[in-house]
Amino acid sequence: MTEAELEIMETLWAKGEPLFLGELLEEFNARTRKNWKKQTINTFLFKMQQENLVRAVEGGRFKRYLPVITREEYLEEATRNFLDRNYGGSCARMLTMLSGGERPDEKEIEALRQMLEEWEKK
Repeated sequence: MTEAELEIMETLWAKGEPLFLGELLEEFNARTRKNWKKQTINTFLFKMQQENLVRAVEGGRFKRYLPVITREEYLEEATRNFLDRNYGGSCARMLTMLSGGERPDEKEIEALRQMLEEWEKK
C-alpha cells in the first residue's frame, strides 16, 4: 500500500462508516492538512478498488466507499512482510537488532516471557 493509499485507508478506518466521495475528501483533507481535489482521491479510490482495498457501495445517485480490510489486518500483513523482508521472518533477530545487542532489563524479559507463553497456548 502506498503512503497516499494508507492515508485514505486511515481516514476510512477512523470514520468507521461508508463515506460518499465528498465526505471522504473533506475528512481526508482535514486529517492530513492536504488540499486534494475530488479527481485526485477518485483516481486513488479506483486503483484501490482494483487492489481490493476498498469497496464502493451504491447509495442512490452516488457511491459510498468503505475499507475491505481492517486496520489490524493491514498492520498484521505489513508487519509480517517487514519481518520477512528485513529479518528472514525471525522475531528474535528483530528484537536483537532493536535492543542494539544489549540485554533487556528484567521487566522487559518478563513481558517477553509472558508474550511467549501466550503464543504457546495458541
